[in-house]
Amino acid sequence: MFIQLFVGTVLIVLCVINHAICLELLLRRLKNIGPKWDRRLPIYGHVAIMVVIVIGLFAAHTIEAWIWGFFYYMSGELSGMSEAIYFSTVTYTTLGYGDVVLSDRWNLTSSLQAVSGIILFGWSTAFLVSARTFFWKKYGMSHYEG
Repeated sequence: MFIQLFVGTVLIVLCVINHAICLELLLRRLKNIGPKWDRRLPIYGHVAIMVVIVIGLFAAHTIEAWIWGFFYYMSGELSGMSEAIYFSTVTYTTLGYGDVVLSDRWNLTSSLQAVSGIILFGWSTAFLVSARTFFWKKYGMSHYEG
């Protein structure tokens, strides 16, 4: 049990570091391209920026699912990399179909992945809402207006 908790904690730390780096890179990119797109596309520049943010967040979560999937593959729990990535993605998103399961040796670790996914999706949502709110304020808009 302790090895599962330790390995799960290491994987969570790796994912948190990845997420922090990805959000920092996104923020820096937005600082560079945001003003340019606002000038070039005064009406829809903020829409393009939101698309960039969502794609960046999707990339961050994909990397994190692959980190866990690589572990599952290397642990020998699953038959191949494809199955490991599938299981990882289903677990990370807390979808949990249950068609692929781990043995008692690593099942606690997969539970930690689900918790990690919930927290990191929440962090991404906060980032996206913060960016959207910035543009609402910038353009004098309220999310209640049509």
